[in-house]
Amino acid sequence: MIYANIKDAMRYQGIHPGLDIALKYVNDEFLSTLGRERVSIKGDDVYAFKVDLRTKSETETFFENHHEYIDIHVVLEGAERMDIEIPDKLELYEEHPETDAYFFHGQGGQSVILTPGKFLVAFPEDAHKTCGMIEIPQKFIKAVYKIRL
Repeated sequence: MIYANIKDAMRYQGIHPGLDIALKYVNDEFLSTLGRERVSIKGDDVYAFKVDLRTKSETETFFENHHEYIDIHVVLEGAERMDIEIPDKLELYEEHPETDAYFFHGQGGQSVILTPGKFLVAFPEDAHKTCGMIEIPQKFIKAVYKIRL
């Protein structure tokens, strides 16, 4: 997992070629033009989209991870709590290899608060629970980047 300020995104170059490409687009200029439609940065290997979501209580959220893709999460408006845990410490309850989505029950791990100006990179080793509320359910908007391994 990487949790950092957007202004520091380029410090993480060299981890993976696709991540290098995506990090060049983790900036205010690109994010201000990103719409709800998927934007291909490099075909199906690197793409991004914007989503409108609502935060939820602990009992309404779940962990997920991906085997084929790295995720970058960037909150544009509002705030979101994300929990991160090692998948081996969770109970896999549903898997969809065709969409690269694996869902887990469990608690624990580390929590971070994503607000505008920050980003989080989740690797396959990082099961992540998104849409966590901070105090009360609220709407938020975020960009998600997908990077094929």
